[in-house]
Amino acid sequence: MRQNLPVGTHAKEIFMKARIKWVENACLLGESESGHTVVMDGSPDIGGRNLGIRPMELMLVGLGGCTALDVLNILKKSRQDVTDCVIEVDGDRNNDHPKVYNRIHVHFIVTGHNLKDVHVKRAVDLSAEKYCSVSAMLGKTADITHDYEIVAAPLPTVE
Repeated sequence: MRQNLPVGTHAKEIFMKARIKWVENACLLGESESGHTVVMDGSPDIGGRNLGIRPMELMLVGLGGCTALDVLNILKKSRQDVTDCVIEVDGDRNNDHPKVYNRIHVHFIVTGHNLKDVHVKRAVDLSAEKYCSVSAMLGKTADITHDYEIVAAPLPTVE
């Protein structure tokens, strides 16, 4: 028997919504269902004024954010003492339309006290292979690779 789910929601689906409003020229304001906004703008060659992030750049930011949250959550559950985490994402796009990403590389710089390589590797692998929804979608058109480095956090100084 099917559960009574909100309209647009199925047992294995999550319904999400966004609203994009044209501001002027190539400037757009995107609003998420949770009420957050982002300014997007096109490049000057299509009438943009560099007032916001490009939509295709936002894809890389979304990938970095999604996988960062996965990795940080997994490391927290592994009781790793993370003090900082930076994710650098770069991608190559096709020259012809549609100019989709065909290669993306995600580099994690994880800083903390006594971080164990095995835990960081496991967290990155789990995000890449199981949890990161953005990676799963972009992986349909792009070869996505990941690597990481571990940086020892400085010990607190005693004065």
